[in-house]
Amino acid sequence: MWVANMVASSLFIMSALSVACLSRVIPPVQSQADALVQQLRHLPTPLPIQPSNGSVLPSEQRRRELYDQLRQLGKESVEALSRGLHDKDAELRKNVALTFSVLAGGWFDRSWPKLDIRAGLPSLIAALQDNDGSVRAWSAQAIGEIGPDAAQAVPALVPLLASTDDGSRNSACIGLRGIGPAAKEALPALQKSLVDPSADVRRFAKQAINRIQQ
Repeated sequence: MWVANMVASSLFIMSALSVACLSRVIPPVQSQADALVQQLRHLPTPLPIQPSNGSVLPSEQRRRELYDQLRQLGKESVEALSRGLHDKDAELRKNVALTFSVLAGGWFDRSWPKLDIRAGLPSLIAALQDNDGSVRAWSAQAIGEIGPDAAQAVPALVPLLASTDDGSRNSACIGLRGIGPAAKEALPALQKSLVDPSADVRRFAKQAINRIQQ
């Protein structure tokens, strides 16, 4: 009986070890949206100016294809993009933040309906602390595209108004403007931004104040 128990225990341990080893060899299965998000890392940022002759750069044709596929996947894409904002690669995080802003804004292709990215708000708020300025800036703009439902992001946007880089300060104003009257707690900080050294920041701050006070 004792020998039988020992054999059974040994077989159980060997089985567990085998599963553990296989989990290191076999990568986790990615969803279609996750696979598309990973391909975003190869796109140039920011959005380039298109050639005046009307031709389309190969990278921009690929961008359109990826954006369109992600758009059509809807909620699944928002979840995958949220995961992408936590990737170790700054190039991917930049592209993910930009994609959030583009698809929620509806201006990239006016024929596309805006993507509802509210489920990605927690990840976008966390991205406001990213060490890359572009990630912070595009995340702030994406938050603004959510509108009043992004009011919980206001406390995280306000510190960006004091950032050392103009892009983050500009985008914080844009994000707060998008949230509108629900961002009234940001008014004191925005008032200070009216004397910012950057003319763009001053302009965006004024727009945000006017929108919030409507």
